[in-house]
Amino acid sequence: MVYLDNAATSFPKPPTVIEAVTDCLCKYCANSGRSSHFMAMKTAEEIYLAREAVSDLFMLDAPENVVFTQNATYALNIAIKSVLTDKCHVLISDMEHNSVLRPIYSLSRKIGIEYSVFSTSGEISKNIESLLRGDTVAIISTLASNVTGREVSLEVLNTIAKKHRLILILDASQLAGHKMIDISTTERAILCAPGHKGLLSIQGCGFLLFKGIVPSATLVEGGTGSLSYDLKMPTSLPDHFEAGTLSTPSIVSLRHGIEFLRTYGIDNISARIKKTTESFTERLKEIKDISIYSEGNGIISFKIKGIPISVIADSLNSEMIFVREGLHCAPLAHKTIGTFDTGLIRVSLSLFSECRDADILYNTLLGLCF
Repeated sequence: MVYLDNAATSFPKPPTVIEAVTDCLCKYCANSGRSSHFMAMKTAEEIYLAREAVSDLFMLDAPENVVFTQNATYALNIAIKSVLTDKCHVLISDMEHNSVLRPIYSLSRKIGIEYSVFSTSGEISKNIESLLRGDTVAIISTLASNVTGREVSLEVLNTIAKKHRLILILDASQLAGHKMIDISTTERAILCAPGHKGLLSIQGCGFLLFKGIVPSATLVEGGTGSLSYDLKMPTSLPDHFEAGTLSTPSIVSLRHGIEFLRTYGIDNISARIKKTTESFTERLKEIKDISIYSEGNGIISFKIKGIPISVIADSLNSEMIFVREGLHCAPLAHKTIGTFDTGLIRVSLSLFSECRDADILYNTLLGLCF
């Protein structure tokens, strides 16, 4: 088996992550903040340790500003819909996932939000500033495309946001765990990410990290274990956005995934993924009539002239090589690179991917082409 679908969810998980989840399920895993018995208190402690791990990873000394969600999509919906409560103008990148595009489109129809799309090619700062308006309030951007791996500089985004007093809403889904992300220098930012991709947790956990933002509108209301006498949601973080029972096993796994990454070293992970990405890209270039769309960060997307991507994906699957085909929930990105009509095969790597897997993929594709 060759697993090459890590941009969707990472596999395998480190043994320490699996052990931590097993330990949680067998020894505590009660409901955090709802009871005062040992198991509930142990659960609350483990969840707080996970908040600290997330806060430390992104270099922000505020664990209480880490809000756990079901996944990155929920995190982005909360970020967008808690900030954009009135008619205004926002900028989004031309590589956005539907986790951004659909909420923005929904708000455009419901409350008249207007949005412009900035190009991530060339001088991004000029591209953004040419679209700014008097009513622009936020820049919403991925930090790395899930289709090509194209990176959008946080430093550039931050400079523009500070200059024009804009809020940053950042989607770190494809960069978290692959490279260091420092939001300590931002003034007003919300960073969103899942745990189950580069941070190596199990599925069921995402998060928002608030910097300099006072939360407003809520997406969901309900029990928090705090201020139960009040009909309104608590205004303090994280309770303001954490209605209902949290997914304790996945949150615990997130902490241990982060600890594994820190032990391995984020810089070492970046170097390893860079090396394997280059190996895969160079090997695939040897295939006749292949078009490759790759800008690093462990993602290589491609198509082969004359062969439908569904045929390629089915053939790889029959050989136990697992990739993703189609539009990858990112039609705007495919329109940007000119592949909306065909879609692409996406190979996505993790620190566990091996350079020798490139040879297996190459030989399988060669058999398909000839």
